[in-house]
Amino acid sequence: MEELLNYQCIDFRKLLVIKAKELKLNDYQCYVLLLIMTMDDINIKPITPSSIKQFCSLPLSKIDETLISLVDQHILSRQRGSLNLTPLYHLLLNQKEKEIAKDIDLISVFENSFGRSLNQMELGIIQGFKTSGYDDRMILEALNEAVKSGVMNFRYIEKILDNWSKQGVRRRFALETPQKKVEVDQHVKDYQWWDEDE
Repeated sequence: MEELLNYQCIDFRKLLVIKAKELKLNDYQCYVLLLIMTMDDINIKPITPSSIKQFCSLPLSKIDETLISLVDQHILSRQRGSLNLTPLYHLLLNQKEKEIAKDIDLISVFENSFGRSLNQMELGIIQGFKTSGYDDRMILEALNEAVKSGVMNFRYIEKILDNWSKQGVRRRFALETPQKKVEVDQHVKDYQWWDEDE
């Protein structure tokens, strides 16, 4: 896949236009993706809603809404503060992502963690996290860190996310690899050491 991207063997723009309906992309999503691909090719960094707005007539709110839907559908991802088109390229080439993302109901998780219903301002903050490009899994991990620290407020969660994006951290703790069970011979299991003479 990297070779295809590096040598530009495939015209992903044409492939996107051909497969947009199959991927269930609406016209706005397709248009914004084409803009992002073009901006990426001509090395405009960072690609943000306001930088996309400079090249199109869509209102900023529509661009935000479209980007959020693309991240939610796992067509775009956000890594280290910038948009990543790799999930789209995998979809266009009919390759499955290595990691299957699960849909997370963030509001329910936050309400369970806080032990109360969220108000409109707090719902807006969660939406702001998503607009900033954080995926559901990263927001959930930041919430878990706040719960572990005993600091249950959105400002703290925002600082965790901000800190992680500056450091390029995707996970704070490495996942533990499951230990393999060592099979012990039956003869060893049945050995009666207490009957042995000293």
